[in-house]
Amino acid sequence: MTLLGMPFEKAAYSFGWGNLRDFARNLPQTSATYRALHEKESEFLSPLKHAAMIADVYDAISALSFMFAKAHGGKGQRPDPYPRPWAKKGESFGSDPIPIEDFNKWYYGGE
Repeated sequence: MTLLGMPFEKAAYSFGWGNLRDFARNLPQTSATYRALHEKESEFLSPLKHAAMIADVYDAISALSFMFAKAHGGKGQRPDPYPRPWAKKGESFGSDPIPIEDFNKWYYGGE
């Protein structure tokens, strides 16, 4: 089924190709077809992306409020970041840094 309430195969014959083209141009941003046609915008249309941006704004406002209060003699603790269920806690990449000599040997080659 489609947003038209009928299978896509029947939509072209029921509405005509011109009307179907107009329908496709005016699809909602949440449809897979719209995201496929507008690849550059599709990253920002995701509900998860919206939630991440809102959480970042919340964290920025909390940090600014905390810094303003501290600058004016306020007391309190630094605010915790907004919980993000999609973020894995304790996830890290790599290990301790390597000495510069070892890096240079690896990067530039040599002995």
